[in-house]
Amino acid sequence: MKENIFSVSISDQETRETIKQVYDRYRVILEPHGAVGWRGLEIYLEQSGDASLCVSLETAHPAKFPEEIQKAIGIDPELPDSMKDLDEKTGAADLMTNDYSELRHYLLSQLKKKN
Repeated sequence: MKENIFSVSISDQETRETIKQVYDRYRVILEPHGAVGWRGLEIYLEQSGDASLCVSLETAHPAKFPEEIQKAIGIDPELPDSMKDLDEKTGAADLMTNDYSELRHYLLSQLKKKN
């Protein structure tokens, strides 16, 4: 497993430092989980010497973690429209099997409904 998976531990302090460094350099506000992934990717690239194109994905909006963003960069992230009425929203889970083609079909059908 260690031959195929790279893992590191990122402290809370490193997470805040990463949020600050990315904001200072790119003016992008990472949320804490995204910052952990970003820092882990940086460490991988530093240790491996790999120069491949990489993608780092966020898992949430920074406004979901206002206290952490405030600590890291002194900014209160603005809620996006999609989160402004979150307390009033209701919903139910859509159950499905763990079949990729079923998930793909479901996601495509949801996109078509929105367009």
